[in-house]
Amino acid sequence: MWFFPTKKEVKKEFEKIKGSFKKRDSKIDDLKKEIVSKKEIELMIKEAVLDLKASQLNKLREVNPRTPRTKRRTKVNKLLDRAEIMSEMLNLSKKGYSTGEIYNIIVEEKQLIKKTCFFKYMKLIRENSARTPRTT
Repeated sequence: MWFFPTKKEVKKEFEKIKGSFKKRDSKIDDLKKEIVSKKEIELMIKEAVLDLKASQLNKLREVNPRTPRTKRRTKVNKLLDRAEIMSEMLNLSKKGYSTGEIYNIIVEEKQLIKKTCFFKYMKLIRENSARTPRTT
């Protein structure tokens, strides 16, 4: 025997299917809202990061504005400091101090330069003093 559903039974089944589709559509809409909100959050984070970077750059520019003029000044100051240190080392060596004593005065006591620079400067002083004729 064949079973044929009645019109009422078919309508009930269609209503069930329709209800399940509505539930599915509402879940999809909720997920879309969540996705949009996550994208908004990501955008907000990116904007905040960009603002922080911009503020840090502004702070750096305020603290250390570099112009070619200031670079030249610092270079000149370094050269003057180097010349003063070397002249002081030369004077000490002319007074009869040994290299170890000069090292103690310049590097350890006054802390004008570091060890490597000291020996580099001392080498330059010795080369220059050997070239100049001595009058005694």
